[in-house]
Amino acid sequence: MPSGVASPPFVILVHGDGPQDRWSNDGYVPLVRYLVSKGIAVFSWDKPGVGLSTGNWFAQTMQDRANESAAAMQRLRAVPELKLSEGGFLGFSQAGWVVPEASRLVNADFVALVGAAINWRNQSLYYTGERLTLAGSSTEVIAKAQAQDALEFDQQFSIEMAKQPCASVCDRSDFERRNSLSDAQKSISQMLSPTLLLMGAQDRNVDHNESVEVWRREFPKDVASCIKQIPYATHGLLRSELFDYQLTSQWPTWKQIAFVILGRYAYSPSALESIAVWIKEQSCS
Repeated sequence: MPSGVASPPFVILVHGDGPQDRWSNDGYVPLVRYLVSKGIAVFSWDKPGVGLSTGNWFAQTMQDRANESAAAMQRLRAVPELKLSEGGFLGFSQAGWVVPEASRLVNADFVALVGAAINWRNQSLYYTGERLTLAGSSTEVIAKAQAQDALEFDQQFSIEMAKQPCASVCDRSDFERRNSLSDAQKSISQMLSPTLLLMGAQDRNVDHNESVEVWRREFPKDVASCIKQIPYATHGLLRSELFDYQLTSQWPTWKQIAFVILGRYAYSPSALESIAVWIKEQSCS
């Protein structure tokens, strides 16, 4: 909670993929500190089975995650200090499948998404292409690898397979199988909340051009929106000249130190400001 601010707007963080605790292993800290400094309250929680949370996040579908996020919104709206506040979601990457549905379930006052994915299959193929590009592979090698991935995907995943429950304790393969047909287009077309979408122009994880194109096409024209790419920004809107990786686990030690030292300045210029302005004013800065 920001100090000295009555009824501040509040934002609920919705994680991307992986076993993330409430502050994404401190990766959210510069962002959260910036938002709080701008008078915005921030709420987050450990994924099921991570940190202090019980359960198993591998057992969740995107609909489960949307229901969970909507429940968090209902819980916060009952907090006395926030009863007169506007509240919304700030989601990352995989949250592109979660937040559009969650925002409809609880009529969120606003939405902000960063690096939002559209289609599970397309995202997987794009990720492979960028991984091989970073490794220096030729165009021919990349095309063959993506074609092979597409063939294996179509052989492994189907509507029937996605509906099957886990045989015992859900694992990563179950998580991917049960969410393999995820596509955000229908949920996007049904949204009622003013929405900000920011995509890094150097996103190595999600096809930023596809996301921008789909959102501009499917998002209701009578609902306020701000959809744009941030130049020289990564999947998480960090400065691409310093953090051009697909995973934070790939960062060398000096990059990890640089991220801590730089704090909010690790982000592409104007990225954090755009998010804060949207949350407080729904203005496209």
